[in-house]
Amino acid sequence: MASVEQQRLRAPDVTPSHDTDGGALAEAPAVLRIIWADPQHTAEHLALWSLKRFGPRAESAVAKLRAREPSADRQELEQLVVQRQMRVAATEGAFVGGPFIVLIPVAFCAALLAQGQMVFELAAVAGRDPTGELRAAELLVLLGAYPSREEAAAALAKVPRDTGGREGPRLPAGTRIDAVKRLAYLVELLGPPDQRRSTFRETIGWIGIGFLFLIGLALPLVWVPYMAFSMHRSTQRVAVRARRLYAPGGTAEAAVALPDAGFIAGGGLIAFARMALMVVFPIVLALVSLLAGFSFGGDHWVTAALVMLVFSALATLGWLGYRRWRLQKGSSG
Repeated sequence: MASVEQQRLRAPDVTPSHDTDGGALAEAPAVLRIIWADPQHTAEHLALWSLKRFGPRAESAVAKLRAREPSADRQELEQLVVQRQMRVAATEGAFVGGPFIVLIPVAFCAALLAQGQMVFELAAVAGRDPTGELRAAELLVLLGAYPSREEAAAALAKVPRDTGGREGPRLPAGTRIDAVKRLAYLVELLGPPDQRRSTFRETIGWIGIGFLFLIGLALPLVWVPYMAFSMHRSTQRVAVRARRLYAPGGTAEAAVALPDAGFIAGGGLIAFARMALMVVFPIVLALVSLLAGFSFGGDHWVTAALVMLVFSALATLGWLGYRRWRLQKGSSG
């Protein structure tokens, strides 16, 4: 029986790109179109697209990083790679999925592609070939989609090559909704994808997301800090598993690592505080405007609503600008 390294993974027809134009956010809509056409292979298409697009770029990115930081050892190089992709996943995911709720699946894809790029760069730092077909199977294991490389490689081999137009029987109802839910679990919006959950816990998680969605209909920007925290946390988890896998004498499989309690407690509380501030602060200002009788054109309620929306937008856009500034500063540093 052929080993995993000898198995030929059948990827969709995607032209490899060796340039550096277009990052995870630019590639996300194309990936989403493929997933929409073949939702039964959501995770597999993400892994294959990541390998084709970001595997070749990983080599050049790590080479440039080594040239820029000639005295950095392996751990320092890994940390630089992880820090950048954590900022990319959090910032781009929050920017797309926060202000525009309907684009949340694009945000999921962007974050997962950023994680794929991070994994391939970590493999390059470790001296592995980031364009090797085995990297796609390892990425699926690191994302928690499969428990072993053998199972992941077998699943990748079954992915249809032609994803341009779908033929055959009609997809069962809810298949594409399930694909979006799969993306949510892969990006760990509700926790690690392979974590065993009771029906009660899963129901509570989706109720919380539904409640946040309803709030977002009035104040859509409240999604921003929540999305940023979730994607930052997810990328950190993948980084921990990847560094363990590619470490000298690393484990053959990358079990899903439990999050650090201090990180979750601190980061989670900060994210919750930001979200609460973006909800409560505009509402308080709107109530003050209403009680004070302040109005434009004589309609107090319309004025209060405008105050609420304007200050919610200003607070969130200011936060997004700060995150973008930090990302650019980290890229040029």
